[in-house]
Amino acid sequence: MRVLACVAVVGLAMAAIPAAAQHGGPNRGLSADYERCMGKAVSTADMLNCAALESRVQETALNSAYQGLLRRLEAPRTGQLRVAQRAWLEYRQANCAYVANPAAGSAARVAGASCLLEMTAARVRELRAFATEAAGR
Repeated sequence: MRVLACVAVVGLAMAAIPAAAQHGGPNRGLSADYERCMGKAVSTADMLNCAALESRVQETALNSAYQGLLRRLEAPRTGQLRVAQRAWLEYRQANCAYVANPAAGSAARVAGASCLLEMTAARVRELRAFATEAAGR
């Protein structure tokens, strides 16, 4: 039964990767280079390499969006943002560690890496929206 469950998880994770790439595209906030890299990937190692490269892009965008928002805020909002960002970073790590279930094999590692990218891109969009709102005040 456990083997069947692992096979199902791997199958679902592998099916979700191309579907996410096809349906997400620019709306997910991931780079075109990442989408191309994943389109050419033929192995788990290739996919993880694509994710590692994109992680640098997303972390840079996250830091830029966070710093940009901090510059637009005044106390006590800056302190609130710092607390929220620390909590979000912890949540992202815990959530994606859960997704990257070590018992589910290599496909789960790819799903975990994808989780980090997707959550980071979503947070970048959120922080940018907050900054736009703050600039309008």
